[in-house]
Amino acid sequence: MVATLPIKALTAVKPQGYRILVVDDNEPCAKTMMWTLEMLGHTAQIALDGKTAIALAQLYYPDIVILDIGMPEMNGYEICRAMRKESALRQTVFVAHTGWGQKEHREHSKEAGFDYHLVKPAGIEALKKIFSVLDNRLPVSPL
Repeated sequence: MVATLPIKALTAVKPQGYRILVVDDNEPCAKTMMWTLEMLGHTAQIALDGKTAIALAQLYYPDIVILDIGMPEMNGYEICRAMRKESALRQTVFVAHTGWGQKEHREHSKEAGFDYHLVKPAGIEALKKIFSVLDNRLPVSPL
């Protein structure tokens, strides 16, 4: 007699979405972004300051970091530069998410190591556009 398992039990579950770290000193903004990302099928964590963000990134290994620029103590440019030095975060994609959208702000973002620059509030379509580009170049981390 051969025991059989339901087909569902034999099917491997493929992880969905990206591991995303949201960094913003405005907690309601950070939570709203986290909920939006989760609604889109991603896993998200939040950090409200630079030190916490850097420490969490070393444990969480995000695929993507969505980072506010204008924050106290360490601004987003400094946080991005610090994270870019971490070997475990070499493949991480950095997205500036800020109220600062002038040409010089975008240039500073690029110089600091950001891959994308979104002006708050970033719409779902802007996020989806980034994810669609990344789907073709970035492996999804296992959950």
